[in-house]
Amino acid sequence: METKKRTFFITGTDTDVGKTFVSSLIINGLKYYGKKTGYLKPIETGVKLNSNGTKEYIDSFFVKKQSDIKESLEDICPFTFKHPLSPHAAAKYENRAICIKDILYAFYDLQSNYDILIVEGAGGMLVPLKKGHFMIDLARYIDAEVIIVSRAGLGMLNHTLLSINYAKNNNIKLAGIVINNARNENDESVFSNKEILREFTDVPIIGDIPYFSLDERKNFMYLKALPLNYIDFDSIL
Repeated sequence: METKKRTFFITGTDTDVGKTFVSSLIINGLKYYGKKTGYLKPIETGVKLNSNGTKEYIDSFFVKKQSDIKESLEDICPFTFKHPLSPHAAAKYENRAICIKDILYAFYDLQSNYDILIVEGAGGMLVPLKKGHFMIDLARYIDAEVIIVSRAGLGMLNHTLLSINYAKNNNIKLAGIVINNARNENDESVFSNKEILREFTDVPIIGDIPYFSLDERKNFMYLKALPLNYIDFDSIL
């Protein structure tokens, strides 16, 4: 019997919550469980051009390196923009257009090669792509299960519950929440948010990741051993 292909869409409650780091951890963990796992970053902004015309990918480069992604950066990241803005704003500023069909073509090309595909969004759910399309719409178009990456500190309850509420009201499948202390927050709420969040939602908390320095995140061998300690893969497999 052919194994059903699955897709997880990684979104955030905000920008800079560590979606890229979490994406890499999940890919490495799934590989440990024997799942052939690929990666797609449909749109990346803030990608500068070098003098020789090559692109300085950021998020997609990190995941490609840390998770042994075989495809080229161009294949796993079909749309890039120079300006560090929302995709819609960057496209307008650079007089370009985002083609949803091209993103879907890239998705299906990659999906055919893998058991599981991890698709990393940009920013949060309602980051605009183009008129009539938001980032989270991509998850609906590809029938993905959504993993919400949330901050650890004060404000995460509001941001996370708003994201959950929007997803449920729009028939978006939720696989779980990963709390990621990407900003090294240490206010009092860090120690109570997980417990309180469980009182207000039935969406499982599948990960609780402490702060790791940039050097630790870049340490290849360290990253390989990390996922199983902080993400509950049994809950999503």
